[in-house]
Amino acid sequence: MKILITLGLLTFASFALVAQEDLISKFDLDSDGKISVEEASTSPSLAAIFTELDKNGDGYLSTEEIKDL
Repeated sequence: MKILITLGLLTFASFALVAQEDLISKFDLDSDGKISVEEASTSPSLAAIFTELDKNGDGYLSTEEIKDL
């Protein structure tokens, strides 16, 4: 049973990583590995929460900042 739980958690973690990479690749128009406020403005929903997600206030969203999405 513990093995199944561990495998389930590992699977979930890998899906979360793929989701982060998909979000970055979808909005990272200049391919610098992060999402700028200008790039986020192409999505009204992402633009609406950009400031909240940009925890270090540098004007970019990194994979670390969007890991909980």
